[in-house]
Amino acid sequence: YTKDLGNFSKIERYDLVTHHEISELADGPLLTVDDLERAWEDITDSGRRFRLLILTSPDNPTGGIYDVDRLKLIADWCIAHQVHLIVNEIYGLSIIDTGHPDIRDDYVSQMAFSSFAQVMKVRQSEYLHLWYSLSKDLGISGFRVGILWTLNKRALEAYENLNLTHSLSNYTQWVLSRVLTEDEFINDFITRNQQRLTDSYALAARSFRDMGVPYVPARGSLFLWVDLSEFLEEDSESGEMSLWRRLFDETGVLLTPGVGFGHTKHGMFRVVYPCVQYEELEVAMIRLASYVENRRA
Repeated sequence: YTKDLGNFSKIERYDLVTHHEISELADGPLLTVDDLERAWEDITDSGRRFRLLILTSPDNPTGGIYDVDRLKLIADWCIAHQVHLIVNEIYGLSIIDTGHPDIRDDYVSQMAFSSFAQVMKVRQSEYLHLWYSLSKDLGISGFRVGILWTLNKRALEAYENLNLTHSLSNYTQWVLSRVLTEDEFINDFITRNQQRLTDSYALAARSFRDMGVPYVPARGSLFLWVDLSEFLEEDSESGEMSLWRRLFDETGVLLTPGVGFGHTKHGMFRVVYPCVQYEELEVAMIRLASYVENRRA
């Protein structure tokens, strides 16, 4: 959120590092109350204030989720310290079936996605907020439709002022009102979408496993987080960008370099596997496998 929250509201980002190796994320995000306590002490000791914590579940780029028990602990810590907690569930319906035979052995535990709304309903706190959007789950990012749920009256008043210049067009409202009231269509769409996401994810995960390329087992979102650091010619940001360019030039497959996510380890890449048809994804995986094989030869 550096480019939006940071630029517009002058909020300073704090880099809270919870892991260094991809293997540490096998069972999802690692953020704990102890991590928050250390961050609180560090920020306070430097004369600054810890004001806001933003989590994305399912996560971008790892696809991990925060289980409801961890969300409760984090929410209680935030309430006690008067820190605003925003949980972004923009991929909340883009869930992977972890029981798929090609990927089920990747998961340490059978953790199900649970909306933060359940925690908010019980806690009833002005420090808890939920973001959602139709952009990813329904594939309509161009509609620019988002949702904020909060019990904080001051936040709502501020949002209403901003919303005056960001209202949805009448046509957008009309289209969405027609779509969202078609219960049969929506239920069928979500079911089919999750099935196809799972099939494509399983193909990508299986392919990287066969290549011997480490990855984080995803439970949702549209991404697979892989470690291609083995192929860096230089362990640096420029080395990562050079690898990104070589991958594209030699395979035609465009990945997202980890530098854009603030990752401290070079050579991490995000794979957006649902952006092409299944058959095209098969071709992409074959090309990447050929690249890996040739580089190791």
